[in-house]
Amino acid sequence: MDLQARTQKVKELHIAYGFKRNDSGYEFTATVNEQLIAELESCEQNEQPIFSYLFKRKHVSLDDLRKEESPEVLIKINSEAIKSSGLYIYYEWADFLAARGNILNPPENFLILSDTTTFPFDKDQGKIKHFFEVSDFLKIIVENADHRVELTSDIIEEIVFLHKTKIEIPVVLDETSIEEGLDGFSIVKSLFTDNSHSEQKRSILKEVIFGLLNNINKNDRLIYLLVNFGEFSKRFSENYQLFVSEFSFDDVRKEYEESKRDYLTKLNDIFSSVQTKMLGIPISLAIASIKISPIIDLTSFWTNFFLLIAVIIYTQMMFILISNQRHTLDAVKDEYQSHMGRLKHQYSEQYDSIKDIQRDLDIRYDFQANCLRSFNLMLIGLLLFVIVLFVFSIPWSVVLDSIFENQIVNAFLSFLCV
Repeated sequence: MDLQARTQKVKELHIAYGFKRNDSGYEFTATVNEQLIAELESCEQNEQPIFSYLFKRKHVSLDDLRKEESPEVLIKINSEAIKSSGLYIYYEWADFLAARGNILNPPENFLILSDTTTFPFDKDQGKIKHFFEVSDFLKIIVENADHRVELTSDIIEEIVFLHKTKIEIPVVLDETSIEEGLDGFSIVKSLFTDNSHSEQKRSILKEVIFGLLNNINKNDRLIYLLVNFGEFSKRFSENYQLFVSEFSFDDVRKEYEESKRDYLTKLNDIFSSVQTKMLGIPISLAIASIKISPIIDLTSFWTNFFLLIAVIIYTQMMFILISNQRHTLDAVKDEYQSHMGRLKHQYSEQYDSIKDIQRDLDIRYDFQANCLRSFNLMLIGLLLFVIVLFVFSIPWSVVLDSIFENQIVNAFLSFLCV
């Protein structure tokens, strides 16, 4: 029979007869009958720790008990003999926790008589489950402590964290520390199971422990930490997530700063492509001012007229070009606003640190949009200026006189025809 089965057998005996403490371990009283003899024989055959029998104030053997019936027998179990056989029996949790080696290195199997729980059979229930959460957590903080005071290789008396000041935490537990589970322990355990950012996790752990325990009495620190584990796990998880976000955010920020340069280049190129073509405006003004002269004959009329048509075609093409560039400008703005919107959604807490990138792009966009609007105004001005020059180049007095004379002649001819 293996150790786990033997532990269960002792549990069954305790449930049936009720073990009591004595100076050397435990004892129970039972009435001698066939059932008891069979159970004791099973214990002896399976080397269960039933070491002595006191019958009528005399130590007897199991064979002697077979000869008796009805009278009670006192059966004693020696604690040291139990341990030497590989079994660990404790009357209550206080006894188990008082054996300080159990805190970080619990035995592979044990029985708590007060609530008849056994490990590993009841490992997912009640105080046993809570104890192993506490034990695993203590292993985490021991591994990440700056210093530890060891009584033996299995017993750590105290752990020390150095953060702003020295935080000493005696490794002592009582039953209240395992009454409830550790809220959020699975998250903390998973974070420390992952080996990434180990140094930063250690730094965050020390910072959170300092914040929680700095003003707590030294001997109460561990119990306080376990009772307030929900707050501890919340602070640790939030601080770590903040670090991860900032760590990832640095890469994102670099990416967006590079994108900013690309977007600025695109915005500037839009302006530059129009600016070179807009040089035609002053040239057109100069040509119009020089070439459009008062009309004195048919040649000068056609010269002025074709200059006007050329300017109209030029302004129309420039209006189309500027409209196209404005659409391109708006497309670039939509693109970088979409990028920044995704960034704001993913990293809302850190967004303020890079919102200047969008502000700079918006300023550049507004400048370029104003430039395009001013180009439109210049084109309108050029067109109006040339139209006015053309209109004023026409000899209106001659035209009106001609129209008037033609009207009189036409009227006279109409009269004659009548």
